[in-house]
Amino acid sequence: MPSAAPHNIDDYESLLVALQNVLGVVVPDAQRSHLVQRIEPLLTAYKLDSLASLAESLQGEQSEIKSSVLSVISEYQSNWGLNLVTLKILHEYIFAQLNDNARIWIVGCGQGQLAYGVAMELADYEHKLGESKNIKLIATDSTPSNIKQAELATYDAQQLSGIRADHNKLYTTAANAGSERIIKDKIRQRIQFSQCDLTEDFQSMGVMDLIICPEVLVYYSNGVKAGILKQFSELLYSGGIMLAGLHQFIPTDVGLERVEHPAGVFYRQKG
Repeated sequence: MPSAAPHNIDDYESLLVALQNVLGVVVPDAQRSHLVQRIEPLLTAYKLDSLASLAESLQGEQSEIKSSVLSVISEYQSNWGLNLVTLKILHEYIFAQLNDNARIWIVGCGQGQLAYGVAMELADYEHKLGESKNIKLIATDSTPSNIKQAELATYDAQQLSGIRADHNKLYTTAANAGSERIIKDKIRQRIQFSQCDLTEDFQSMGVMDLIICPEVLVYYSNGVKAGILKQFSELLYSGGIMLAGLHQFIPTDVGLERVEHPAGVFYRQKG
């Protein structure tokens, strides 16, 4: 079991080195103060006695622990909506550009809230339009337990605290137990959840019309990030769109061009 005493600084540095060498993750200076707090539960879960032990385990063959570490460090925090800038460009431009049967990939969906939030926004748009565009949403996360929770689509009062009141009323219904609520079928059935590790080849995801990737990539080193973005570009149809987080820098040599539209900024597959 991990000690309650402060961790050795050398152990901390060895973990940072292992994160970069094994996972391609560079923890930004602003996030380092929270790193140990987020890592601590894994020490208990895997019966490790120090950060150095965790660093050593990362360099072994256990894919499960690598996936767990990557998840707690780089996972986009689960919430029910995108930032207002992204929502504006979805409603005022992108949704209208998507053809019937288009495919949207939501990257780093956590326990499903973000994916369901996007599906609810799309349902709002279609209601206003007066017709369904039969758009399919694919949502992924690196952690199997998150995907399992997302597929259950059941959330307690605390997890529901960030959902819009109108979305809660329209798109969720009371579950069997206590204050829990479950996402209605018309939203659930639009989303296919699956596990995906961005540090591996993910071309089997298939071709996409839109990729929504919030702040997930901010933790990766520049080289790993460039490789992920190139794969994104290769998955998009010619002219397909990627929406990135407000704090994500997208280099110019990965097959994506920056577009400054009156509704907001997005990235387009160069073709």
